[in-house]
Amino acid sequence: MWFHLRSLVNFTLMEIKQLDTLDRLGRYFTYATFEEHFLKAVERLPHNSYTFAFLGSSVESRSIYGIQLGHGDFKILAWSQMHGNESTSTRAIIDLLNSPDLDQYLQGKLLYIIPVLNPDGLESWTRLNANGVDLNRDAINLSQPESQILKEVIDFFEPDLALNLHGQRTFYGVADSVLPAQLSFLTPSGDESKTVTPSRLRSMAIINSIREQLKIKMSAAIGRYDDGFNINCWGDYCQSLEVPTLLFEAGHAYDDYSRDQVTQLYSECLKVVLKNCMEDIVDEERTLKSYFQIPEIKRNYCDILLNNVKSANGTSTLAVMYHEQLIDSQLHFIPMLFAINEPSILYGHRAIDLQSNPEYRDDLEVHADMTVQCESLKIRTLY
Repeated sequence: MWFHLRSLVNFTLMEIKQLDTLDRLGRYFTYATFEEHFLKAVERLPHNSYTFAFLGSSVESRSIYGIQLGHGDFKILAWSQMHGNESTSTRAIIDLLNSPDLDQYLQGKLLYIIPVLNPDGLESWTRLNANGVDLNRDAINLSQPESQILKEVIDFFEPDLALNLHGQRTFYGVADSVLPAQLSFLTPSGDESKTVTPSRLRSMAIINSIREQLKIKMSAAIGRYDDGFNINCWGDYCQSLEVPTLLFEAGHAYDDYSRDQVTQLYSECLKVVLKNCMEDIVDEERTLKSYFQIPEIKRNYCDILLNNVKSANGTSTLAVMYHEQLIDSQLHFIPMLFAINEPSILYGHRAIDLQSNPEYRDDLEVHADMTVQCESLKIRTLY
């Protein structure tokens, strides 16, 4: 499985040069489009700064790649798009590879990246792989070829730091705040007792540095995931091996359904990690305190919150969520009724009071299939 493919890369790049130049990757892209952008980014790297490899194939026989960058003793492993419909991290990785200052962040470090672990899920815009398995619940069973590839990379590379890169849905805010969660993090537990081992403490310190250096650039909040232990999850598994592990989640704020803003923030996060991952922990107590001061994420948001909707019983509050559906290779966001008078849903990325909104023309429709439409308020399918 592990062999050098520089000649294959050069051949592929010669073919790519004949194709039209594409813009930056959007929220959804085919796997062929990913390969084109990824290989173009590889081509721009200094010739002796990387090693590129074919790691194996997915269930549907799509190639899974790995790239090793830098020169140093501190080894960092990052894998992206384990869930096929979480593309922000892959876009951020390509941005990172295109960064003119990448070599500065890699000094003393060896970075290994699997840019897309679940290419079949990417192609069909599904969380699961082609066999319907959540790869992030397959760390022990290793029932899928993609999981086996990740395990072989972990065993071969023996990382000093692991980055498990994800994206999250739009219904997350944070505790005791009106702000949505634009980014969320976790240092997973390595055992049922959630012991704060040296590897977890190292992870916490890095997350603290991300929060400190990015908070002034944020238009929303940084959240923290619950650290309940599940050995079948790859982050927990790596932490059980005493490998410091960070779980990244690209969140959402306001109308950024293209996730362009958070992609830029995600790329900045990766740079902060590379810059600070080798620093010594000066104060363990302060590290713990700062980490647990990051507010926990809460499912207290929806895409559109409609207040004072007339109903047979007076007025109601409707929570609308966009359902992401791939139609003819284009991602559609279909507004659908999610909940009625749900007390846990406090905020909307768009909140509308139907009684006081002067644009509303009493044309709100909720169809039998739960899709929602209102032309006067421009509530319709986005794409």
